[in-house]
This record gives sequence, structure tokens and C-alpha cells, in this order.
Amino acid sequence: MVSVADSFTLIIDTEYVEEVSVPAQHRYFFTYTITLTNPLSQSVNLSSIQLLLTDGDGTVSKLNNPFQDNDYLISSQQDFCYSNDIITHSPLSIVQGKIEVQLNASELVVIMVEPFRLVTPNLLH
Repeated sequence: MVSVADSFTLIIDTEYVEEVSVPAQHRYFFTYTITLTNPLSQSVNLSSIQLLLTDGDGTVSKLNNPFQDNDYLISSQQDFCYSNDIITHSPLSIVQGKIEVQLNASELVVIMVEPFRLVTPNLLH
């Protein structure tokens, strides 16, 4: 059986921005965009985006959550795009977490953001 959370679609795009990165100083600049599609026949409120960054050295940190305590409406059958940029200390880092959407006054749906990589070109085969 498919849960309500499983019916939402997430597409994640990442990009390494070489022009502003300084590898000699362990500064790697990345951008990422998360696109969430609301498949439901009703609008939902975005409650929060909670992401954790695990840097290549194992350091874990929370990423900014601009939607906490704000109501952002995602209409039925519409996409919501969230973009952010980040500077890491490693050429390979992992981001993962969850997105929470409110269906109604009593039902919160948690959509898992599976781990995705921020990686410089040619680091991995």
C-alpha cells in the first residue's frame, strides 16, 4: 500500500560552482534545487524543510529552514521549488532530511529527502 507521503514526488538537482569555489582553502560552493510535486486533489501547507549536511570529514550540521513557522501553500497538482546554495569544506558531502506538509488541521505528512551528494566533478568515477 502506498502512503500519502510516498505519493509526493521529489526531484533534486545539484551543481558545483567552480568559479566561486576555492579548493586550496577547502571552500566548495554548491547549489541545489528540490522540486516537490503535490499529487493530491487538495492544497497542502508546507510546514518545514529540515535538512542535515554531513561534510566529508563527518561533521554534521543543520541547514537553514526558511519555512518553519510559515504557511506556504502548494496548490493541488502543482510543483514547489526550493533552491539554496551552500559552501562545504569537502569536495564530497551528503544532504538528507525531511519535508513536512500539513494536509489539514490534524494531519501532518512527512516526506523523506533521501541522501543526495554534493560532489565536485571527476571526484567519483
